Amino acid sequence: GFLYRYAVRETSDRGLAVIAEEPIPKGSLVWRFMPGQFAVYDEAAFKAHIGPLTEEQAIYELTHMFGVAEFPNCVIRVFDAGVLFNHATDHTLASNYGVPPAPTLDARAPGYIDQVTEALLSDRYAMMAVRDIEVGDEFTNNYHLELDEPAFFEDIYDSYDIDDSYLHRFAQYLITDSLKTQRNVRMWLAFRLLLAPQVKGETL
Repeated sequence: GFLYRYAVRETSDRGLAVIAEEPIPKGSLVWRFMPGQFAVYDEAAFKAHIGPLTEEQAIYELTHMFGVAEFPNCVIRVFDAGVLFNHATDHTLASNYGVPPAPTLDARAPGYIDQVTEALLSDRYAMMAVRDIEVGDEFTNNYHLELDEPAFFEDIYDSYDIDDSYLHRFAQYLITDSLKTQRNVRMWLAFRLLLAPQVKGETL
């Protein structure tokens, strides 16, 4: 959840953006995982989750999930406007990795997903301001540094052949020679094409 006031606004070139509505000092925690506002899926749970969905619903879920390298073999789904943080190399937010990590979890152990869910509540995985943020600045994150999806998720994502027009239409300034980066950019920008719901007060 957000620890400072924000607004969700539409931009002219990259869909929706999350904008600061109050000054935030460098080093402040801006957003964090909160109980009930996210879900964690391993391969079996994720396949069970999207199995009954229509193609459009499945793409919606695929384009709203991400992985974290410290927690292999699972993906995370955030339900608030934190899912709308756009990519930027000169990002305003980053994970608070100055906090030491929890002991390494065994992805094969029973209860692994519950352990990951609990670990994500740590300040380590909160989003911190990497510079002073002024009113009107956008909350952004560097996907290169933050996202790392497991192989099962990438295989399922690719099987849906999600249209590259997401990237070309809304984020040509982000095109790089990294195919994974392009896929992650599409993941976030697909929100603009597939949804357009009321943002405040609804699951995203």
